[in-house]
This record gives sequence, structure tokens and C-alpha cells, in this order.
Amino acid sequence: MKLQTGGLRAPYIMLAATIVICSLLHMAYAESSTENLSDYPAVLYVATPFTLCFGALLTEQTVITDARCLHPFSNGDGAPDKVKGVLGPDYLMVGVPTTNLSATMHNVLLSTQVYTNIDQAGSRAATFFGLVANYVDNSTFYGVNTSAVHAYYPQSEYVDSAEQNFDVGILTLKRPIKTSQLAQLQLDDVDADMSGLNALGFAAPATTNDPATLQVLYQGVDLTTVKITPVSSKSRSDCDSDYQKAYDLKNMHSFHGHKLPDSNSPVYCSSFYDNVTKCALDTSISIDNAASSNYSTNLNSTILFVKSGSTIRVVSLGLPHVVEERSGSSSSCSSNGFVHFPRIGIYTDWIGWATGGSIASNGSWTSKPLSEDVISALFDSGGTSLSPSTVILAFAISIAAIISTYL
Repeated sequence: MKLQTGGLRAPYIMLAATIVICSLLHMAYAESSTENLSDYPAVLYVATPFTLCFGALLTEQTVITDARCLHPFSNGDGAPDKVKGVLGPDYLMVGVPTTNLSATMHNVLLSTQVYTNIDQAGSRAATFFGLVANYVDNSTFYGVNTSAVHAYYPQSEYVDSAEQNFDVGILTLKRPIKTSQLAQLQLDDVDADMSGLNALGFAAPATTNDPATLQVLYQGVDLTTVKITPVSSKSRSDCDSDYQKAYDLKNMHSFHGHKLPDSNSPVYCSSFYDNVTKCALDTSISIDNAASSNYSTNLNSTILFVKSGSTIRVVSLGLPHVVEERSGSSSSCSSNGFVHFPRIGIYTDWIGWATGGSIASNGSWTSKPLSEDVISALFDSGGTSLSPSTVILAFAISIAAIISTYL
């Protein structure tokens, strides 16, 4: 049937179109809100000598975070041996949102930032090591017992098209964090316009002169608050298509690195959301403004999650990337593109093995161990990165975490 647009129908058609467009724009660029981090009891900070990341509690003594947070340097970076590979427990601590958090973290970061070059990374780590002993108090800061990242992650790190592959890490804590709510993992693929998808990131700084980035020590940022932003996800087919085009790939498995679990795509994608739109990116990002070019830049540490009642289902942990195609001029700048971020839920076997348990069908951690067949397949594919002594300790910590819930 041919649509009639003449006469009185045209104004109504235009009005309807305007309403639809405005609604879509509102969805795409929904404004963020500042909320108390304590409203998300499963979310906490992972502090290292080099960065500050978000993590989530799978148990009261097990934290999941991104591999990049725990594995800051590759062998070719020129960093001292003591900070190559996975950072040891003595160079890590976990922080929860108490009134002392912001001031203490500012002091910690200020003390380490005096060492700015990569060849000074050892001195920076040594300073942090001394501070950990002073600040771990089991109320704001908690000590770390073990740390691990997926074994394949270092082989994908710093490869533009693959650096979000196998981007998952696990910490076990020396003491449990008593919390009213633990996190679950989002196991299903994210569909377009997935209801309730949000990005949790650092709160806005107090002034425009204090951007929320580690390079200026998070000055002016209240770490007891976070920014929550509604996110509009892309369909799997659109995500894979955009990703392949952006990185000139033949398919989603043609990037560097090893095969993916169950042949799944390693990333989720979304449309631009608040603070990453229309060429006006946040102050932690620097992008050349040349016309007609593609750019990929890292945002700050972010948790992508879906809220299910009082529980958060973690979709992604890590650094989302903005892929933007710009058309610039002297008077304006227009852009289009997408955001992609690591997909945590496809590494459940490794997470279960690294924690001495497994991930249940609802995405929560359970003490039920993986079957021998699953463990054998995991070892055969090389997805392990813990020493034998660390494996034993990880199992012991997991058992202690279970026992502690009943004490």
C-alpha cells in the first residue's frame, strides 16, 4: 500500500516522526546520574601502583576484575621484572566506599605518581608496597591473597583488535568483606536495547579543572559516589559487523590470539552514551580531530551491568573502547561509531577453576567444583595462569569464604 502524504496527513506524519526521533535520541543519549557506591554493595575498587579499577564480589572473599588492571605491562614495555606479568598480592589492595576512601586513595596515588616514567615503575610499586601495609585495615581497605589473569590475555594485550579478548582477572582476599549482596554474571548474549543496561563509572570531578583520570590523581573526585549511565546495546550481528569493519577483520575469530570459548564473540557493543558523543568526549580522552578518520580510544574503568532486583548482573568489567568516525570542519564536528567492551560471561569455566568452584546457570558463584572433563578441556586449551601453590591457596580461600558465611 502506498503511503499518502498529501493534505492533512502530512503534518501528523511529521509530528509522529519527530516524536519517534526525539524518543530515540533520548534513549541514545540518556543523561547519567550520580549515585552512592554503597547502593551497589557488590562493587568495589581494586587499587594498584598504576591504576584504580572497579571490581565485583563473586563471594565475600573473591573479586572479579579485568585482566588489564592486574597485568599492566607486557614483556616488551621495558618495565622492571618485579611488575611484569600479573601483579603480586603485595602490590594490590581492595577498597570499599567508606568516608575515608577518597582522602586515603588521593594520598596513595599522590605518593606513587611522582614516578612517571616506565623505568621508574619499580620505585612506584615499592612505594605502593609500603603504603599497603599502612592502609589495610579490613574496614576500608582489604589485603589480597592471590591474583590471576587468564593465561591467553598477555598474548592478546596491546593488539588493537584483540586486547579485550580473555580480559578477566580474579583476586582472593585475606579476609571476607561482609556484604548484603553479591554480584552475578550476565551469561546470555546482550540483545539490542537490552532493558536496564547501565554503565557504572567514576563520578564527575568537583570542577572542570579536575578531570577524573589517574594522571591528575583523581583530584576532586568523590570515590564514594559513581556515575550511572543508561546504555543502548547493539544486536550481536550489528556488533560483529561494526567490529570487523573497524579493525579490518574477515570475521570475529581472525584477530590475534587463541580460539575463544564456544566460538563466541569476545565483545559487546553499544551506541554512544553520555560523555562519549558528538566529538565532545570526556577529559580523560585525547583524540586528533582530523576529518574522515577512525579512532579507537579507551574510556576509564567501567562496569557494564543489568540490575535484577537488588542484584547486579555483570556484563563487562574493564575499559570500553570508543570507535568513532569523524567528519570535522572549522565550525562543527559530526561523528558516528560505537562503543565496545569485554564480555566476561564467556569465561565461566576459567573463573570457576581459578576460584575452586563454578558459575551456576543464574550467573552466581557456587562451591560446586567443575567436572574433571571441564578442567581437562580448560588445561588443554591453555586457559590457566596460576602456579600450583596458588591453586592450592585459591581453593583454601574459597573454602574459607564458604565457611565464613555460616559463622
